[in-house]
Amino acid sequence: MHVLWTPSWYPSPEFPLNGHFFEEAIEVLQEHGHEVGVYYLNPKSFWQQGNRQLQIDRDKRVIRQTVKTVPLGILPGDYALIKRHAIEAAQVYAKRWGKPDIIHAQSVFPGILTAKVMAAYWDIPFGITEHRGSTLDANEDYPRFQAIKRAVQDADFRLAVSSNFAKELGGKYGAEFGVGTLPVPQLFYDHPLHKRIPGKTRFVHISSLDRWKRVEETIVGLEDLLNEGYDASLDIIGGSEHRCDEVRAFIKKIGIANAVNVLGQVSRDELPSVLSTKDVLVLVSSSETAGMVFAEAQALGIPVIASASLGGAHMVQEETGILVPIDDHDALVDAMRDFVTGRVIKEPEEVRRVAYERFSGDAYAKLHADVYEQALCAYEEMES
Repeated sequence: MHVLWTPSWYPSPEFPLNGHFFEEAIEVLQEHGHEVGVYYLNPKSFWQQGNRQLQIDRDKRVIRQTVKTVPLGILPGDYALIKRHAIEAAQVYAKRWGKPDIIHAQSVFPGILTAKVMAAYWDIPFGITEHRGSTLDANEDYPRFQAIKRAVQDADFRLAVSSNFAKELGGKYGAEFGVGTLPVPQLFYDHPLHKRIPGKTRFVHISSLDRWKRVEETIVGLEDLLNEGYDASLDIIGGSEHRCDEVRAFIKKIGIANAVNVLGQVSRDELPSVLSTKDVLVLVSSSETAGMVFAEAQALGIPVIASASLGGAHMVQEETGILVPIDDHDALVDAMRDFVTGRVIKEPEEVRRVAYERFSGDAYAKLHADVYEQALCAYEEMES
């Protein structure tokens, strides 16, 4: 099947990790026999610089372009601008690679507006997978939201990256959402299974290190364990240089620099090797729609501690980790202590098995082949 993706953000040479999971998901679909192209329309506020000319990556079948928008969509006009750009891109795309069978938007702005325009131009179905929790807080009185809501309701399929998130989106947009979590690359499953080394328990945290990821709270949880006399450490992966420096200063301030290591960014190729040496992933965000690091850790056989956010509750099962209430310090420390003492043991083989069933490329490709086929059949019946 020929699928065109319209992601709302996407990797670039300047920011190769920005939406890298979209690239990886596309590779999965391609490996399972689909043709997949990308049109990435990058929204910029009207005073920001951006290239409004089409930038074409022929090898990867990717078209990039910038569109000027009004901040927050408080005034009308977004959709008209997007329409002009998207039709131009549709003409160029079809001339070079042919007309796709279906369009798949990734997140609502501008992805679903772009998809709706191009689908109407080609007379083909379109759908959406929503990733961003911020869409639940969108002001429903703004013109942008109203255009997005119409597009969501018009879509031929709707997915969210976790089950509880799907329910929330259904209430927000007045339309039913299914669930389609992103896949974990096969290299995580092919990597040697994690093996626990007796002695020190090695915790790891992976995120952007934004405050809502609760990095400092995780560090304080480790501090409590150390004060109780347990042998444990914490490695922290991700974040900007500035944010890493802030976290290092916090660690130094509370006096546990010998037990916490801030690694900063780790490349995708190196991540399985680095992550597989850890014993437990800890990510207790105040908000999370999915959290692919949970799936990546589990693919290596590593159990996880997650907060009961929309995503955390979806990504963690009894066989793979412990779920704690959001911003509950005592519950976090209890969960960390359970792993340190061996009171809770999650077998690596079982953790990986569950992860493969839920997050493998095979599972992702099968789900999307079914979703695309059903949407196409329903669209053709409606047209006939």
